[in-house]
Amino acid sequence: MKLTKENIDFIDNYLKKGGIKYWDVRLEMVDHLVSDIENYEGAADFETAFNHSLVNAGWDKNLKAVHMQSWKSTNKIYRKIHFNEILKLLKNPSTLIGFIAFYFLFNRIAVIFSEYLKLIAFTVLLVPILVLLYESFKTWIKKLGKSVNMQYGLFYFSFGLIMINLPLQLLPKSYLHLWLPFLMTVYLLMMVAGYKVYKYAYKKMLKLKCL
Repeated sequence: MKLTKENIDFIDNYLKKGGIKYWDVRLEMVDHLVSDIENYEGAADFETAFNHSLVNAGWDKNLKAVHMQSWKSTNKIYRKIHFNEILKLLKNPSTLIGFIAFYFLFNRIAVIFSEYLKLIAFTVLLVPILVLLYESFKTWIKKLGKSVNMQYGLFYFSFGLIMINLPLQLLPKSYLHLWLPFLMTVYLLMMVAGYKVYKYAYKKMLKLKCL
């Protein structure tokens, strides 16, 4: 059975009304259903074949549960990508040396120019945030819409900021010149890894938009 554009639009609208909010999730589901319907054996109208494919995929009852499951499975994928990007940075000799050099430079500044420590720490925090805001704006300009991939791409980009917030507030006054450079180095490491995760999601969404 060869589907028309109207049939495909019907499937997409059905999923959207059923609670599948994110277009990239719907795109994968539509592709699966279209493939299953077109391979349907036997004489049947579109509605019968469509309902049969929904049952085959297990999407005939609660699409909102499918939507939540897509969030969980996508989060697992991006969490693994983020972790792997951190490992890649640490395994790369040049980037590892760069992070170590950043720590010792920050440490020396903390000791020699302690009166400017808060300003320098704020600057280190601010630069990745500005990049994050710029990338968020670029995503909006591209009109990528509601995408679960972009949601997690941006989340893991900002993950370093989320994780560093509480430790910064609990830093002891003593040995500040040791602990603050360490936290800032970890923050920078996580933000760089998060940026790579975001770029992965961004390129993936641009590619899907062109399909």
